[in-house]
Amino acid sequence: MKRRFTLLLLLISLLGIANTALADDLTVGDVSNSGCKSTRSESVAGHQILKLTRTESGLVGELRDYWANCGYEDIKVMCEEDGQNLTINVNDDVEYWTNCECIINVYFTIFNALKDEYQITVQGKNVGTVSFKEHSVVEIDLNTLERAYEEGFEYPLKVEATTVLLQSGPGSDQSLDILHCDNCCFRFAIYNYVLPPDYSYIDVQPVFNEDSTLVVNVLTDGDPNKEGSQAARLSFLIYNMMKYNYHLQLNHTILNGTENEATACLYEGDITVPEWGKINVPISSNQQYTLAVLPQTTGSNAEAPYYDMQGRRIIGKPERGVYIQNGKKKVIR
Repeated sequence: MKRRFTLLLLLISLLGIANTALADDLTVGDVSNSGCKSTRSESVAGHQILKLTRTESGLVGELRDYWANCGYEDIKVMCEEDGQNLTINVNDDVEYWTNCECIINVYFTIFNALKDEYQITVQGKNVGTVSFKEHSVVEIDLNTLERAYEEGFEYPLKVEATTVLLQSGPGSDQSLDILHCDNCCFRFAIYNYVLPPDYSYIDVQPVFNEDSTLVVNVLTDGDPNKEGSQAARLSFLIYNMMKYNYHLQLNHTILNGTENEATACLYEGDITVPEWGKINVPISSNQQYTLAVLPQTTGSNAEAPYYDMQGRRIIGKPERGVYIQNGKKKVIR
């Protein structure tokens, strides 16, 4: 009798251990998505961000800017844990295949993922060891594998696809088109843009100043006093513009040999760019005008002069703030 009782206790204990192990198995739940925010007819490499937040039940995950086929019916998240290794895969369950892609955010919870550190693999890419010992939130850029704890990312503005289309005659009324291409890319087009007749290059340098004004500096060379001019349509893309409301300032600076000649600011005013939309801003003579002068420098000369965000040269050592040196934004703390 005593032996049977001992065996019964052992069996109950083993069942308890099995149930505990089963209860602690890693599972995925609360899977949802934002729905399609934008579509493209071709694949575009963007900043896919994986955000993991430590909770008492495991990890709450968010995959931002996941590209799914436009014909997706559902988004599935699968996770596996093998010791310190955690594998996360996101797949779109396609109902019918299309020739476009849809950008969405995916949300999920990984229950019982309670270790302080994990060697994480996402979509087949080895992210590395991620620790939750000191921070409860970590964000990972799956393109660059850069990480941010608690505060998130701020990516530098980047200009691409600058083109100049010369017009046959002199320019008339100037206007600015702003098209919101996707979640971080805007296309700018300036119509009837006036260039010196002997210019040889165009350089676009966008920066944000402290009051969230987007300052777009367009630099050219040539002689602004030479007779004649050329009208053109200037277009370019600016990436990593994450906000939709801006105070915009657009400057045209002519670098004439050793002396910098600046033309007036083309437009300055409050602009709200509609999400996934386009606006047109007329540029007329009654706009508020400013001047901006930027240095033409090369390399990383530490002794190069500083300029404020209005293009004025700083005499002496600059105080705390945001400035331009060597044609780039520099923060003095």
